Amino acid sequence: MLNGISRQDLDDILFGALQAIYRFERVKVQRFGLTYEQIYLLQFLRRQGSAAMSDIAAEMRIPVSTATRLIDRMEKRQLLNRRQSHDDKRSRIVEIEASGENLVQAVEDHTFSRISTNLEKITDVDISGVIRTATNLNAILNVDTTEGEKGS
Repeated sequence: MLNGISRQDLDDILFGALQAIYRFERVKVQRFGLTYEQIYLLQFLRRQGSAAMSDIAAEMRIPVSTATRLIDRMEKRQLLNRRQSHDDKRSRIVEIEASGENLVQAVEDHTFSRISTNLEKITDVDISGVIRTATNLNAILNVDTTEGEKGS
């Protein structure tokens, strides 16, 4: 028992949360014509500015070859561009293009609008709980955001 919640109830609650997030993300995938990985990469680069191919692969927990294919597809859509690193001639730096910036802004605007509209339907106490949980989700799930998988 965890705070009076049985293992079965917790499993059901967590599946419900996963299901809600999965379905919410599917709406964005369909609406914006991007894969979940492409949305994540655009959001990452929007915050990061630019990143080396190896840093993108590490952030996304995927092989560099997979990151290269992902970036190839996004570069063809003119969402990203690659350039040679000034510091290391062997390294390629990935940057977000204006069209990628506009698309990720639209994705984030959609997310904000949908969540803020739906938050009007729940109490301030529940909103605080959602925000507190989201803020602590990395710690709750024991996910290290700085390097490879942790606590698996």
